[in-house]
Amino acid sequence: MKQIRTHIRWIFFMLVLGLIIQSLTNCSKAKGGAEGDGNGSPQAGYLSGTAKDQAGNPLEGVRILVDNSIFFNSNLSTYTDAEGRYKIKLPSGSWYAFATHNVSYQGNSFSLYLHPENSAGFGGEGGVRNFVWKLSGTMPQPLSGIYGGLVTIDNFPGVYIDETAIDFVFTPVGTLIDGSAGDVIRRRADDAYHIKDIPLGRYKLSATYQNKPVEFRRWNSDDEFAAEYDLQFKPRIAEHCDNCMKLEYYWER
Repeated sequence: MKQIRTHIRWIFFMLVLGLIIQSLTNCSKAKGGAEGDGNGSPQAGYLSGTAKDQAGNPLEGVRILVDNSIFFNSNLSTYTDAEGRYKIKLPSGSWYAFATHNVSYQGNSFSLYLHPENSAGFGGEGGVRNFVWKLSGTMPQPLSGIYGGLVTIDNFPGVYIDETAIDFVFTPVGTLIDGSAGDVIRRRADDAYHIKDIPLGRYKLSATYQNKPVEFRRWNSDDEFAAEYDLQFKPRIAEHCDNCMKLEYYWER
C-alpha cells in the first residue's frame, strides 16, 4: 500500500511539473515578439510579422490594418516598432491583413500600400504576415492597382500625333521615395494615355516623336512647355488619380 501511495505521489508530481513547463513555454511564446513563436510560425489568436524596405531594412510606424473579410468597416490596427515588428490579438472571425506607410517626399505626404509576402486570409488559427515596400509591380488581391506612379498625357489643342509612338525617357533626379537610387526608364504609352508603374521619385522627363522632341507642361495650366520637364508625382490629383501626374504635350514638325 505504501508503495502504491508513493507511486501516485510521483505521478502527481510529474503531472504538475509538466503543467509548469507548458505554462512557461506558452509564456515564452507569448513574449516571442512579432514572429509568434520566435520562428516565424503562427500563434493561435494572434497576427504577427514584419515590415521592411526592399533592402531588408526595418520600417517603423507602418500601420497594420486587419480587416474583417465579411463585415464592412470592422477592423483592427496597430503599428510596427523600431525593428519593423508588430503583433496584434485577433477576435474570432475571418481576416485579411494590409499595411500602409506614410512617407514625406519632395514636400508632399504619400500614403503607400506595402506588398504582403502572403496575401491569403486567416482566422483564429492566427497568422504571420510580412510586408515589403515595393516601388513597382501589381498589387495582389484583395487589393487592386499598382505600386508605382501613374503618368497621364493629353494633347495640346490642335496637336494630333500617334501617342503610342512617343518614346518617353525618365531620368532620376536624386533618390527615389524609399531613398534608393533609381534607374533610367524608357517607356511608351501603350494605350495612348498612360505610362504606368513608374517608381515614385523625381525625374527629368524627355520624349521624342519621329526623332523630334516632345514638350510637356502640367495639365490644364498656363505653364511654359519644356523639352526637359521636371516631373514630380503628386499624392493625389482630385477626382483623377493617386500617386500620379497629369501632363499636356506639344509637338511640331
